[in-house]
Amino acid sequence: MKKISLFSLLVVFGYAVSVLAHEGHGVRPHPVSVEWGLSGLKEVMNVHPLFVHFPIALLLSSTAFYFLGTIFKKGDLIAAAKWALYFGTLSAAVTVWTGLQAANTIPHGGAVHEIMMVHQYFGFVVLGLSLMLSAWLFFSKANIPSKGKPLFLLALLVLAVVLTQGADLGGRMVFLHGVGVGRKSMLQEEKAHAHEHAGEEHEDHEHAGHSH
Repeated sequence: MKKISLFSLLVVFGYAVSVLAHEGHGVRPHPVSVEWGLSGLKEVMNVHPLFVHFPIALLLSSTAFYFLGTIFKKGDLIAAAKWALYFGTLSAAVTVWTGLQAANTIPHGGAVHEIMMVHQYFGFVVLGLSLMLSAWLFFSKANIPSKGKPLFLLALLVLAVVLTQGADLGGRMVFLHGVGVGRKSMLQEEKAHAHEHAGEEHEDHEHAGHSH
């Protein structure tokens, strides 16, 4: 009886979700017409976007788990925080490496270049702090260091702040400047810049040939 009730609840929940998802859309979607698989990867200029969210999620989760575990004295949360920090550090190393490779695959200049460089420096700081904290945990042989615990938590807080600001800078490059959003858009951007540059050269040529 309980299984039937649970199944009924799942059916009702699924129907409610589908109704809410359809609300506001005039045409009901047809899943068959959607191209499935990993076709979105064809538009990726580099693999950096595939890794960038892992350190954000893992390191911020580690910080939250450490503070919640410390406040409420929950050993399980602190243990989960340690492993989130370890895996977050590993993903941060991969993300920084792919980010350095990505910088050479997309055209950028001016204000975008400045944002990219600061974003890069913040990535180095995140990686350095996470490596330091992971090593601290490893050598302390505990889920959280008994000595210097307040300093450890403060460093985690600094890591979270730097990570959040670095992620915001990355978001600005993508959503405000369209950096690396896809091959088609990047090709269109390159063509637009080439057209503008050609137009400027044409104007300069006409101005130079004009007699005063």
